[in-house]
Amino acid sequence: MSTSHQISQNNAGFAPQRAYLAVEHQPADEAEAQRLEQLRQLIKAAPDVADLRDFAEQARQVMGGGYTMHCGSSHVWLKRDAHPERLAVIADRNTTAYQEWNTPA
Repeated sequence: MSTSHQISQNNAGFAPQRAYLAVEHQPADEAEAQRLEQLRQLIKAAPDVADLRDFAEQARQVMGGGYTMHCGSSHVWLKRDAHPERLAVIADRNTTAYQEWNTPA
C-alpha cells in the first residue's frame, strides 16, 4: 500500500479539502512555468481529498530535481533548493487564500 493511500485512509474522518496551487514567486523560466501549470492542472482535475499530502508525490514527479517539498495535512510547500523562500503552495481553497505572484496588490 502506498504511503499516500495510507495517509488518505488514516484521515478519512476529516472534511474534504478543495486543493489549489498558488505560485508565490515568478517562475525562473518558461520550463518551470510549464511544470507549474501542469501541476496546477493535475490538482484542478483531482477530486477533493482529506489530506493534501496526497499531492506531494505528484508535485515531486512533475517538478523533478532541484525542488524540495514540505507538507502537512493541509498544505504542500514547494521550494527551489537554491532559494530560501517558498515558490508555491498547494492548499485548501475552503480555508486559505494564498495569492499568485502576479496578483495586483
